[in-house]
Amino acid sequence: MGQGFDVCPGNPCEARSMEECFESEFVRTLVVQAGLVMLGHKPAAVFGFTPRAWKGGDTRAEHLLSARLFSLYAQKTAERGMRLAWLASRGAGCMLLAWRPALVSKLLSSEENRAFLAEAGLPVDSGDALAGAFVGRLRGCYAGRADFPHEVGLMLGYPVEDVRGFMADGGRGAKVVGRWRCYGDALAAQRRFEELGRAELACKRLYAEGVCVNELLRMGAA
Repeated sequence: MGQGFDVCPGNPCEARSMEECFESEFVRTLVVQAGLVMLGHKPAAVFGFTPRAWKGGDTRAEHLLSARLFSLYAQKTAERGMRLAWLASRGAGCMLLAWRPALVSKLLSSEENRAFLAEAGLPVDSGDALAGAFVGRLRGCYAGRADFPHEVGLMLGYPVEDVRGFMADGGRGAKVVGRWRCYGDALAAQRRFEELGRAELACKRLYAEGVCVNELLRMGAA
């Protein structure tokens, strides 16, 4: 286990063991759901991992394997500048947060961002503290203790004015709807949606051509 960090695993449906199948699915999920974070195009991504290809039926064993995979890849990705946090269990799978600490810290260079985060009761002294606070809020949400923290949109790469707008009216007054709901510069938002779409397709193409997770992370840190 762990070879999927340095090579692109094969089709999970053709795996010879549950470990091979799950690792293949896990790596593919990272590329599809967190590829933009890997390549440095956005600070963070929230996503789920649910293994489907293996038909073993032992949910406890599957859950333990998912946890092992998470722990292993959390260590490996951290060495390449991306962090992973386990937010909640979901049957045999889980909800995860991936983020690049350097990009989260960069959010704090904007006075407007800092003011918004302070209003939301979030720390603005360091990127690590901010990421830790968001992890805590997301875990509280998935545990049913709180509503979804829409302020996390800033960490996901949404412009602060759009995050404010959505929190104010729940998306009803948005000018453009794409990867998020835009309340500010509609043309700039549309260009950004298209840019991210191209980057996402490029990431998937690179992976399909044999560029592994390790190399994608190296490219994103360059």
